[in-house]
Amino acid sequence: MEKTIITCDDGYRLTGHFFRPATDVPRGAVLIAPATGFRHQVYFSFATWLSEQGFAVLTFSNRGIGDSRNGIPLAEISSDLVDWGTLDLPAALEKLVALAPGLPVSLVGHSAGAQLIGLMPNFAQIDSYVLIAASSGHFDNLKLKTKLAAKLLFHGWQPLSVAVKGYWPTKIIGFGEDLPAGVARQWRQWCRSPGYVENSFGEEIRQHHYADIKAPVLSLTATDDHIAVPANVEDFLRLLPNAQIKKHFLEPGSFGLKEIGHSDLLRSRCKACWPHILEGLESNG
Repeated sequence: MEKTIITCDDGYRLTGHFFRPATDVPRGAVLIAPATGFRHQVYFSFATWLSEQGFAVLTFSNRGIGDSRNGIPLAEISSDLVDWGTLDLPAALEKLVALAPGLPVSLVGHSAGAQLIGLMPNFAQIDSYVLIAASSGHFDNLKLKTKLAAKLLFHGWQPLSVAVKGYWPTKIIGFGEDLPAGVARQWRQWCRSPGYVENSFGEEIRQHHYADIKAPVLSLTATDDHIAVPANVEDFLRLLPNAQIKKHFLEPGSFGLKEIGHSDLLRSRCKACWPHILEGLESNG
């Protein structure tokens, strides 16, 4: 594992780590695109496992998250989800291609890391995708208890706490790292209506490539995911009309697990599920 710095087109510097393949003949290169508020260290166990399977792997944190805050007070970071998709993801992909030249490239995107793939101008460099817990997150498709909690959180506490602090302090409720105000705002806006990122098409998003993606896509979702429920998974995947999509819903009990949920499929306790991810990586050949 080697620390690496990723420089985006606007000059912002992200922190990442590169894992070299442990086999003599590499099978491919994998970019792990993180969920909202997840530091890339969360994915180290999974990245290590992939390297043992023969893949070169790059993890990174989006701007404003973890090491990629660069010591800047979070209230002074003006980034949003569109920046993560149009600046951070493309730069990380270019870094991976430079570190592992000549290998077929796959993207494993977790939640937001999957939702933002169509914002990447260099998407054509990706040969296959594995989308983990990818959905629109639309509030109205959630079960009643989850929907009420989400609306209270996003429409009540979020705007109030952002107004007071200048960022969304999500760490104290177990939502990963604290979030820049722009990320919080777009997250709320996109979950209010169907289509998630689609809600900013033609406005904050002038150009996108969701319909241009034709590569194989493997969608993996846990059956106990309270956010990526089947209706929300379908709501997001419809944005990829030309992709070659396979969908699998994973039952925790089938892997000897009590729960997987929205956040844990790529954590070490769910390692029994990881061989299913190889199906999506092997389709890039």
